[in-house]
Amino acid sequence: MLIRKILASALIAMCAFASAAAQGYDVPEVKISKDKVKVNGRSCYAHVVTEKQTLYSICKAYEVSAEDIYAANANLKLKEEGLKVGQVLLIPVQETVQESVPAESREVPAADTVSDTSRRAKSVLSRWLFPGKARQRDTTAFEFDVPSRIKVALMLPFSNSRTGDNAADFYAGALLAARDLGKSGIDLDINAVDIRDSATISSFVLSAYDVIIGPIATKDMKQMLAKCPEDKFIISPLDPQAAPLAEEYPSIQAPTPVQIQNEEVVEWALRDMAPADSLVLLTSRGSRKPSAGATALIETLKASGRHYHRISYDIHDGASIQRAFMAHASAHGTTRYIIADDEESFVSDAIRNINLMVFKKYDVALYAPSRVRSFSYIEAENLHNISTHVCTAYFTDYSNNTVTDFVMAYRALFGAEPNSFAFHGYDVLHYFANICRLYGRQWPKQLENYRENGLQTNFSFARDEEGVGFVNHAVRRIVYTPDFQLQLR
Repeated sequence: MLIRKILASALIAMCAFASAAAQGYDVPEVKISKDKVKVNGRSCYAHVVTEKQTLYSICKAYEVSAEDIYAANANLKLKEEGLKVGQVLLIPVQETVQESVPAESREVPAADTVSDTSRRAKSVLSRWLFPGKARQRDTTAFEFDVPSRIKVALMLPFSNSRTGDNAADFYAGALLAARDLGKSGIDLDINAVDIRDSATISSFVLSAYDVIIGPIATKDMKQMLAKCPEDKFIISPLDPQAAPLAEEYPSIQAPTPVQIQNEEVVEWALRDMAPADSLVLLTSRGSRKPSAGATALIETLKASGRHYHRISYDIHDGASIQRAFMAHASAHGTTRYIIADDEESFVSDAIRNINLMVFKKYDVALYAPSRVRSFSYIEAENLHNISTHVCTAYFTDYSNNTVTDFVMAYRALFGAEPNSFAFHGYDVLHYFANICRLYGRQWPKQLENYRENGLQTNFSFARDEEGVGFVNHAVRRIVYTPDFQLQLR
């Protein structure tokens, strides 16, 4: 009798344990993919693996065997490495009676199914099968899908002897951003990849990341964009020449291009104009073709419809050019000069002539290309004397407490002073991790609505009317004041 009671109690306990275990386990849901492609003449589904899905659950949903999936995905080494979240599996479509029926007698799909298939025509797998093909804008509805841990890929030229040090500084700054983001509750998983190993990076690998930063060089960006999954964008972190890629490809240009900087400096000059002021455009006379930045500056001024004077001269004209400067100077207001040239020799000579106008007691202000800050033969004193205004993509205000905290932390961790690459690494990762935290994995659809001012870079993205990608349009306006201060406006 006692033995029967013990067995009965044990049986009840086992049933209760099994019931509790069953309640605590969520059966992974597997939805049949709507994407189909032809591989070696056979139709296959393109199935994206999600969390908790198993090979068994996928086989059951698609009514195929494990061997069918192994054979169709030999390149993934599923037997040795197993499934990974974000992988795209090729699953052979099983022959059915429906598929053997003549086309004219088949049932017409519902309208919403047709439209959905059309929207998803350029799937992740089609990007893999047809690399380099530009895509149209994604017009599907925004979905709020915030990851518990943001997965970031940093693809940089660590092994390149020319740019490796800059990449290491960028990475160091990004690590400090990850530390600060972690303190605010944002969990990051960062994978640093040497771009030398880019051949091993497939669209399947990229699909697992929420934020993809790099490569730097335009040619490397093109190669990586050819592998970019349909719902992803790749961030160009440093190369200003990569901006045109955004016209056709899912590229995000983080540094503001020179053309936009120059357009902004013209608009700044026009906003500052008072009724008694004179506006003078300075250009170089000769056979040399203007740069894209100088052309953008000139075209912006022409399109404004505002009256201005133009002085075009050669640096060998010497002191005789001062007569033109005098003729167009304002007697009672400010003479605002715009230099449309990127050559240091001409810019230096123009600044010398403007300084002579200050010596003659004229009130002047210069609106110059951002490159003026990097010219080695122009004395900073001359820039201050003529109230130089510059719109630039990068400027660090060391009086800012956040900047000071970063500098102290960088010194403590790395035993060195942070350079512009370190600051930029911090700003880029901080911005894109933040937007992913706020809007989830579909953050590119909210990119134009989110602005942030970093340690040395501001971010405000826009896209051309016909463009696919995004370009940063934010600048930092700085003024060289006569009291030898640099003011951020």
